[in-house]
Amino acid sequence: MERTEKIQKLCLKMNVSEKEADDALRACGDDILDAALYLEALGRVRTPSGGFYTEIPGPERTVKSENNRHASESFGEAVKRFGRWFVGVLKKGMNNYMEVRKNGETSFRVPLTIFVIALFTPALAVIVALLVVGLFFDYNYHFTGPDLKDNNIGNAAAEGCYNVARDIKKNLAGDDGANGANAGNGAAGAPGAGSNGGNGGEGGEF
Repeated sequence: MERTEKIQKLCLKMNVSEKEADDALRACGDDILDAALYLEALGRVRTPSGGFYTEIPGPERTVKSENNRHASESFGEAVKRFGRWFVGVLKKGMNNYMEVRKNGETSFRVPLTIFVIALFTPALAVIVALLVVGLFFDYNYHFTGPDLKDNNIGNAAAEGCYNVARDIKKNLAGDDGANGANAGNGAAGAPGAGSNGGNGGEGGEF
């Protein structure tokens, strides 16, 4: 659109003089929509006899409106995609479980969604403590479900923790057994010493 045409449109639609329209265009980089807003902000617009004026139609306004519409649609689509993804994760979490097992039998199991949510609550310290104590009572943990493989990272980590706890128990049991055996040998040796002393006494009498 030629600058002269823009001035004429501003004069017609905004009811201003050509000089005012020209000044507004210069101040707004020849953007006709910005110039109209500029004139309105300055209070230069004189209301037509009909009591109202219409907004300026034109390709500039159309392009801006189209860009705004596309931006709004893009944001809306992004929100919808995130919503679908989040719901999918929740469903998978409810269909897969963390099981607590002992001697190869499942004592109880909890959906992964609930287990993960619980980890973000103030009960985290209690949950971790119970899991650690359970390892020393021969409980182990297993992640299972239609979306999980038996050899997943969670199961490998749980198995590793169980093995560490079992080794600690064996070491503690070995130390206790050795200490008990040493104590028993010392107690058994004391009567023997007394017996030998008694025999010596008999020799003296002879």
